[in-house]
Amino acid sequence: MCPDWGSCFERLDEMIARSARVRVFPGRAASPELVENAEKELGLALPVSYKAWLGEFGNLFVGPDPVFGLADAENRDVADDDLVYNARLVEENGFPPEGLIPIFVPESDEAFYFDTREGLRDGEYPILRYDYSAGEFEFSSPSFFDFLMELVRHSG
Repeated sequence: MCPDWGSCFERLDEMIARSARVRVFPGRAASPELVENAEKELGLALPVSYKAWLGEFGNLFVGPDPVFGLADAENRDVADDDLVYNARLVEENGFPPEGLIPIFVPESDEAFYFDTREGLRDGEYPILRYDYSAGEFEFSSPSFFDFLMELVRHSG
């Protein structure tokens, strides 16, 4: 876990500034009330680094693909980049297994999920990667922040 979110987000911001494919739009940070509402609706606590990211950035796109953030409650049912909306879709569709919440589903052969099945570990859920070609899940990152850093690093 990052001991100082300000310096960690500075590093992330510098990496984003050097990337041709990664964008963050200003003014989309989530309020603490919005985060609390999402946690109530999901019935679980969100990871520390995810909540810090929501409060600092609230959005990140790799090309056209969003990392799921939070939409206002009145727009949640139509916001395809909303974490809660996507968690509901998973519940309705029956895939992936219960306890996995999508956080990034790019137009490619992979998707990334919070693995909430064993609860928070040091304030974080591990991130799993689903490989559509192999039909398998594998460990990706120990935290949301580590996932973001890797995603931006590999996106160029």
